[in-house]
Amino acid sequence: MGIVVRKAKEQDMLQVQRLVAKAGLREEGIEQYIKNFLVVEDEDQQLIGTVGIEQYETEGLLRSLVLDSPIWTAKLSLEFLQLTLKYAEEQAMETVYLCAKGTNALFHQLGFREMEKEEVPDSIKGSPHFKRNAVGETKVWACELTE
Repeated sequence: MGIVVRKAKEQDMLQVQRLVAKAGLREEGIEQYIKNFLVVEDEDQQLIGTVGIEQYETEGLLRSLVLDSPIWTAKLSLEFLQLTLKYAEEQAMETVYLCAKGTNALFHQLGFREMEKEEVPDSIKGSPHFKRNAVGETKVWACELTE
C-alpha cells in the first residue's frame, strides 16, 4: 500500500471541495488558497486526504484537514501532519495555528498547545476561515516550528 503526498494543483480543486464537504466542513475559500493545500493520493491516484495552510507572513493557519479512507491509521495521520508541519517550516512559517472542536492527543504529540483566542496574532484573527471557525466552544491550538 502506497500513498503520495503532494501540493495541490488547480485541477484538484473540485475533488478537494468534495472531500471537505463530505467531511461536513466548510469549503469556502478553498479556491483562493488551493495552491496552499497538500493532498494525499492512494495507489489508484484517488484523493483520500487534504489539508490547507493559509500563510500570513511567518504565521500559518491549518484548515480543512480531512482524512477519508479505510487505510488511515493513527500512524498515517501522525505522519501526514508531520509532513504538513515540515512543509509549513519550509515555507518560512514560525508558528502554525488551528481551530478544533475538541482536544486531540495527536495535536499534543505534534507539539501543539491550546491557547486563548485573544492570544492569536491579528494576522490569523483576520483570516475569514478563523473568523468563521473560532467561535463558541472551538479551541485554538498553536505549534511553534522554530526552536
